[in-house]
Amino acid sequence: MVNINSVTGILDSTKLGFTLPHEHLVDAGAGISDTYPELVDRDRTQEDAIGDFTRARSAGIDTVVEVSTLDLGRDVKLMEQISNITGMQIVCATGSWLDIPRSFWGRTPEFIADLWSREIEQGIDGTDIKAGVIKVATEDPITEHQELMLRAAARTHHRTGVPITTHTPPLTNIGLEQIRIFEQEGVSINNVYIGHVNNTINRDYHVAMMEKGAYLGWDINNSLGRPQLPSWQDRTDYLKILLDDGYATKIMISQDWNVVLSRVSTPGFPTREQNPDGYIWNINNLIPRLIDSGTPKSVIYTMTNDNPRRYFEGCI
Repeated sequence: MVNINSVTGILDSTKLGFTLPHEHLVDAGAGISDTYPELVDRDRTQEDAIGDFTRARSAGIDTVVEVSTLDLGRDVKLMEQISNITGMQIVCATGSWLDIPRSFWGRTPEFIADLWSREIEQGIDGTDIKAGVIKVATEDPITEHQELMLRAAARTHHRTGVPITTHTPPLTNIGLEQIRIFEQEGVSINNVYIGHVNNTINRDYHVAMMEKGAYLGWDINNSLGRPQLPSWQDRTDYLKILLDDGYATKIMISQDWNVVLSRVSTPGFPTREQNPDGYIWNINNLIPRLIDSGTPKSVIYTMTNDNPRRYFEGCI
């Protein structure tokens, strides 16, 4: 058992329950909701989020890891409000996505780790709301600034014990390079979640990461808006093969859902019309397909309940 920072206080890892490890509330940018509030209707966002999180709680989901960082428009006060209203346990993130702040350019990993550790140990945006996960993202190839973020995440992890979660681009094997950099920094890879890996069906790639100890994020399952990617049915059937081969203890499932998209053009991001299920898309689609194909419910429980707990506890 370990203590996890949630947006409403300390959360016992044994109380995580059914956990979505990679989701979002608002897709925007740093400062957008304050500087240009007309681009993110906060009242409408709260209303929609209450609906989405309430449905998720009713469907049996207990915890959402909200992996929006500063550059994605992270709003921890809104997360706290939604958590208090709906009863959903929410864990928020420090770190950086692809829109790395220019103020980070040329800094040292230790300098950035100071900032991120403060958000874990003291609070975010002048509040006492603390981050419970470190989010970083790269393209392929990994840029100089992105490598800096990976190394800063590793240093932050060593200081705080908080696990790392990553973003990877579709149809690449870049997760292995992320792992290589974390290994250089001395990170035990069982503390790392490599996101969006099911954007490609590549057994050698996936098995190599799991054998390193990483948790795989099977977290983009609704292919609407992503015609270049395998269908969700093909990805789910491939997931079944990995599960049958004994890899259930290294895979977690999520949706990468955004309650609100502030972009007018959203290629690759399903709209509410395309995905009315929101946070329960997997419950309504992926999980039934797995069960219908013979996957035991105990294996589903491993992915949705046991693995998130083990990830936060740093279990091998």
